Amino acid sequence: MKFRKIDERRSMRRPLFETDRLVPLEEAPDPDFELSERLVDGLEWKGGHGDGSLEQSLLRNVDLSETALSPFEIVDVTVERSVLANGRWERATARRLEITDSQLVGWQAQFSLAQDVYIADCRADFTGISIGTAKGPVVFERCRFTNATFLGDFSKVVFIDCTFPGADFSRVANAKGCDLRRSELSGITGLMSLRGALITADQAVDIAGELATAAGFKLA
Repeated sequence: MKFRKIDERRSMRRPLFETDRLVPLEEAPDPDFELSERLVDGLEWKGGHGDGSLEQSLLRNVDLSETALSPFEIVDVTVERSVLANGRWERATARRLEITDSQLVGWQAQFSLAQDVYIADCRADFTGISIGTAKGPVVFERCRFTNATFLGDFSKVVFIDCTFPGADFSRVANAKGCDLRRSELSGITGLMSLRGALITADQAVDIAGELATAAGFKLA
């Protein structure tokens, strides 16, 4: 099992597959698919739809923009330099998933279950991230979430070096333990739904006015 270090105390499991066992997938899958041990490199499946599962696979330079997948199970998968913009993942189960250096603008991701999910270096403006149950770490690192929407269980989520101008957290149901200590919090709406999240004293000072307004105080 491979691990990614989150901080000095925590780590998460990484996708597990053997690269030399992967079989190239050269055309878009059927709407009802079960794929395992696949190398998907440069494939275009724009505007597609389907339901199924993808396991122990590597996706690289793939265009999944406007593609709707529901239900969808994705396990032990790495996605690199790909486009998921304006796509929809509904009733998705994700375990040991990594998405890096990808275009996520407008992506709507509804995770029924998320465990060991790592998303980094992505432009994620206007995304909608929903987590029904988080059983393991969910880490977002160096992502921009302009006007994004978050809802559900964020108790296992860690944000590292992320920004949230205009992002809406008002529908987060559980933020106890959500780690925001290494991100920029200015511009967030729905701050009161983040009760129990971890922030630093300096962050609390920076957003004091926004917190006061969210709590109902009138600044004069």
